Amino acid sequence: MVHDGSRSDYTSYRGWKGWRPDAFGAITAEDRAYFEGEFRRCGAGDLSDADVLEIGFGNGSFAAWCSEQGARYRGTEQIVELLEIARARGFDALDASMPLESFVDTGSVDLVVALDVFEHLELGDLRELVRSLAGLLKPSGLLVARVPSGDSPFSRSVQYGDLTHRTILGSSSIQQLADEVDLEVVQTREPAFPLRGLGIMACIRRSAVFLVRSLVYPLTTHALMGGGHPILTPNLVFVLRRPDRDAARPGAS
Repeated sequence: MVHDGSRSDYTSYRGWKGWRPDAFGAITAEDRAYFEGEFRRCGAGDLSDADVLEIGFGNGSFAAWCSEQGARYRGTEQIVELLEIARARGFDALDASMPLESFVDTGSVDLVVALDVFEHLELGDLRELVRSLAGLLKPSGLLVARVPSGDSPFSRSVQYGDLTHRTILGSSSIQQLADEVDLEVVQTREPAFPLRGLGIMACIRRSAVFLVRSLVYPLTTHALMGGGHPILTPNLVFVLRRPDRDAARPGAS
């Protein structure tokens, strides 16, 4: 199964994204602060000795950070050049055009990560992929994904700024998707937005953004959208969990 669309769609993608071979696996201060904040909020702050599978590793920033945390990392990718670069750097890089089950055992993964990937898939392919990922998770294992927010009127530049984007996901459709594959929705929320660790000017700028959002988003929700709890940031993060049926049984240890 192809996870990230047809390979022909990605012949110039690496150049368009500015992913240089010499920068593969580079982790900026912003990357580091984001990953630390995001996975702490997800309940996966300690990745030491965890089995992690990333779908679509791109330029390898999360792969490098995850490996630094002591995780057993594997990642899939559609772009052949990125596969070659990752393997040359010693990462366990899997061809995304092959079935996941040919590389990964059922019930063997603690954490699946898909950052800015699911929006690239046609809906049928997305459903098939998430169903496969659900089977690969250990009981209580997590699937963490970031996508353009289908709830938000502010996400259009993200969703429609890339010709390879195919599917839009919002809070309600994420619940539908989870129900189809028997996963629990643990979180649907805005991405982590760290204020610390990036220097004083970045802290000031991000604090201003945070303040504007705290004023504008509730007004937009109640005045224009009829209330509820939509995720109005341009991107949203959702966390799904495979239920641990044994732990739920009376007398289970």
